[in-house]
Amino acid sequence: MDSSIYRSEYYVEKRTATFADNLVAFGVAYVLNGIADGRARITIEDCGPYFAVICDPPLCEEWVTDCQFFTGAFLLITVDRKSQQKLIKGTQIAVATVAAMPGIAPDYEQAKSDNETYWAWRRSVGDQWQHLSPPVEPHPDWELFRAINPAALQAANSAAAEWFQGQVAFPELLKTVLIYTSTFPNKEEEAAKHWAAVCKRKHSKQLSASQLINPTQGKGTTNSKAIFAKPGNLSNFWLAEYLKWVGLRWAGFTRLIKDSKDRKIYVLAPNRLDWEHHLGIREQFRRLMIGTGGAIQLDILAALRYAKAVLSYAQVSRNQSLLAQVFGTHKGVNRLVYGLDSAYYKNLGQSAAVMNIARIGVPSWIQPQAQNDIPRYQAVIDEHLRIVRNLDEKRGEEYELLRSYRDFLSTNELATLLAFTDAYSGFVIQRDKLAPQFTVHSLEVIMSSIAPTLSEITKSRGFRNLAYAIRMATVEAHRRNLKRNQDKYDVSYEVRYGLGQELLRKSAYPNEFIVALSEFIHDYNAENARMRERLERQGNSQPRGARSDVSIQDIDELLALMDKYRDPQMIASLLVAYGYASTYQRDETFTPERDTDEASDQDTGSAEELEEE
Repeated sequence: MDSSIYRSEYYVEKRTATFADNLVAFGVAYVLNGIADGRARITIEDCGPYFAVICDPPLCEEWVTDCQFFTGAFLLITVDRKSQQKLIKGTQIAVATVAAMPGIAPDYEQAKSDNETYWAWRRSVGDQWQHLSPPVEPHPDWELFRAINPAALQAANSAAAEWFQGQVAFPELLKTVLIYTSTFPNKEEEAAKHWAAVCKRKHSKQLSASQLINPTQGKGTTNSKAIFAKPGNLSNFWLAEYLKWVGLRWAGFTRLIKDSKDRKIYVLAPNRLDWEHHLGIREQFRRLMIGTGGAIQLDILAALRYAKAVLSYAQVSRNQSLLAQVFGTHKGVNRLVYGLDSAYYKNLGQSAAVMNIARIGVPSWIQPQAQNDIPRYQAVIDEHLRIVRNLDEKRGEEYELLRSYRDFLSTNELATLLAFTDAYSGFVIQRDKLAPQFTVHSLEVIMSSIAPTLSEITKSRGFRNLAYAIRMATVEAHRRNLKRNQDKYDVSYEVRYGLGQELLRKSAYPNEFIVALSEFIHDYNAENARMRERLERQGNSQPRGARSDVSIQDIDELLALMDKYRDPQMIASLLVAYGYASTYQRDETFTPERDTDEASDQDTGSAEELEEE
């Protein structure tokens, strides 16, 4: 038996089709990395029905035998509401036992106080916080503490305590993990018997399957037949539960939904992810993923910021193996992870119910070919983040816009991108302000990745000149009106508020689209002519802000493209997307929204007052 458990590949079968499987895989990777202790490279690979956790070179028996104790899940210290004494609830472990072991048993109340102090300081110093040193840093796992306490506190502590107590026979405990994962399907029964024998028990310990890490389990049962069952928690092998808690700490991310007590948990869905790279990217991601948002908005922010974290890590580390693995491929960041698996937990007062399980994709159009390309893609992501954060999903139109953008992130297809830009074009122009825009440069970066064959259209001089005319008659005309008191321009033009929507409506019928476009060109050129005539009478032959006409050649080039591609709706969508995009690197009229104060999203009541599972 022993000879077969020391190998190069270990397996985690997918039993639930949720992020619970991902958590086990990350937990196993953490354990193997702890055993290897820098002597081997650990990689997680999705192999369809299972995850493979690869150790290169293969694991050695001596590494297990000589391994010093480590743990990847924490024991959370809280205060008993009756005795007001600190304790590790759900265990028999005394706080004094772990007091001298840094990182194993964080203090919930201290972490809460540090978080409140940090955000109070942030509010007091305003925008200067980036240039000052805070009085205290919030605990990096604070949001995880909030998620665990109180509903999952006993489940999390019980699993961590079982591992902690196994330190007296640590090599045998590590062998239990290796037995469990050395074959596919996993040898759960054999691993359970091995550990029970070590502990001199009749049966191996079972633990409650907390819904926090088992979104399809928790209280109640699901069976193919109607049978009686107690409405209590389901149970699983304790080791599997422990590995999930480890995975949640090292590959999970959680936030409360803005203005509610509902929660979302995200877990990476690995494709082929090197553990060393993962830890570096994770640190970048944690720095970027601050604040909160609506449920859909959080999905988008998490996906975009994870992609940006990959770029930031590659830029800072200049890691050649990461460059070779990700850059220069058509999958981009998807070579590392497919996306983030998520679960939405609806707060019901004393408990929470899982309302939705989904996966949000990461943008595969981020495909830098070299280090010098990284800043360009980071700027594109920042632009998308400004647009997304400006939308409020409590408003019907903006809710649908966010849904449309999330569809684009998950599919990375041209059709879903154009569906968003079509809808967003009507939102860009608002009577009292100009919403943040895409830039033409940003659209070119995306188009070159997801639809390179359409570059003939978007780089055509006629297409560009018509997009320019649409821009000057809509967003640019509106922007100038907002700035008319600054005496920057000698001329102002009529704002065609519904132009983009009109062209899109007519595009379903080629002839009607040509008529609508021709009418716009006629009115546009006629307004230019009237303005030039008026200015010439005033003696102003070179006015600031005058715009160019659409030429016959421009129209001919667009008609030729329509004849070639025979898809007027696609061309109309591209025209509107480019027409409502900005040629500036950043919109002058838009002030970015500040990061949401996390302290404002704290639970208003005492966590300990809620009933535990």
